[in-house]
Amino acid sequence: MMRFWFFVMVLVMGSVLGQQNPAQPAQPSSRPQTQASLCALLYDAGRSEAALTACERAVKEAPSAENLYLLARVQSELNRFTAAIENLRRSITLNSSFIQSYVALAQVYLRQYLLSENRDAAKNLLDQALNVLREAERVNAKYAPIYATRGTILAYQNRLDQAVESINRSLTIKDEPVVRALLADIYIRQGKWDEALKNYDDAVKAAPKNSSLRVKYGSLLLLRGNVDLAIEHLDQAVVLAPGNAEAWLRRGDAYYEKKDWQQAGVSYQQTVALSPVRFPDAYIGLGQVLIELKDFQKARFNFTKAVALESDNPVYRFWLCRANELLGDKAGAKAQCEQALKLRPDFREAQEVLNRLK
Repeated sequence: MMRFWFFVMVLVMGSVLGQQNPAQPAQPSSRPQTQASLCALLYDAGRSEAALTACERAVKEAPSAENLYLLARVQSELNRFTAAIENLRRSITLNSSFIQSYVALAQVYLRQYLLSENRDAAKNLLDQALNVLREAERVNAKYAPIYATRGTILAYQNRLDQAVESINRSLTIKDEPVVRALLADIYIRQGKWDEALKNYDDAVKAAPKNSSLRVKYGSLLLLRGNVDLAIEHLDQAVVLAPGNAEAWLRRGDAYYEKKDWQQAGVSYQQTVALSPVRFPDAYIGLGQVLIELKDFQKARFNFTKAVALESDNPVYRFWLCRANELLGDKAGAKAQCEQALKLRPDFREAQEVLNRLK
């Protein structure tokens, strides 16, 4: 049975926001400047909690626009949105030409929207972000991240044609691989597969050591049926970033489609070893490999783990049902397939199992 997996299109908002590096301080000739440098270094290393202390010290000793910007970026990463917004507005007040603070402020509003429990109620945050970007454009109309960030926001508002226009403007000013990948993701939403593939190909060629881009490109290639080229990029992704659990997961998906059970199994096992709870789909993939290898007991064990992590997923329930059926556990199979049908009434495969069990 073909591997049941989803390529979930997610805008590369994180990558685009991450391209805006913290403003580089001047020469670290004084203690405040050293604290700012340490803040930026820790932030770039993904150590936001540690960076926060250094940023706060830098601002206390030298409350400059640049240091307030650094502090706000760290606070945003830690979801301290009110403080981040306040500090970015202080930064702009101190230096109205410091363009990075405008873009960062728009990105804080976007991040706040994305993490809100009710996005419909929070959609005004996107309008606030666009207002800030209009201010930024008046300050410096040639700053590419303005248009990349605007494109991201417009895409979340489902204004896809305008999003494409804005991102293309960003690329005209400065061709950044992550922004090209963002454009590709929007083309996916528009169903423009050839344009999406071309932009991912261009992005990977421009940044061949970026494992995340290769994961996205490989996933799209797999979705479009180009299994061999997908494997080529996903193999390279795990070489570049052996600790990237998602890269291993997608590599497993590709090798499953190729019916290379050994490599698929190795990839799924590596996924769960690196990230035991983030990717329940890896347990499903591993279980499906074990079904192909006729090890139904171990398959059920892995499907059970997936269901424990995401009990309301009808697909996971179905696979646990199948493992129970293959093991001769009719009661267990019936219970799981019935639950799958409750979650998804049109689940034809689950109904077929129940029909067989009558």
